[in-house]
Amino acid sequence: MTDVITIPVVVEYLEEDEVYCVSTPLLPGCRAWGETLDEAMRAMPGNIRAMIAAWKEKGIPLPPSLQCLEPAVPVALLLQGVPL
Repeated sequence: MTDVITIPVVVEYLEEDEVYCVSTPLLPGCRAWGETLDEAMRAMPGNIRAMIAAWKEKGIPLPPSLQCLEPAVPVALLLQGVPL
């Protein structure tokens, strides 16, 4: 069993809506929003788990790096594309 699974995420600030949007290229359509970056980042692991459960239920193949994700395995988010 894996100790921690690291998932790359992209962070955007949506000025029009005044929210942060966090997404992962590994699961198209999997996103979390928050008024703060912290809020969006804290929501993302639960959204990733929900998306994986939905894909498994529908028989959609998961990327190899996510096939070992079990409920007890912590998720670490690796920030990519953060504007300076």
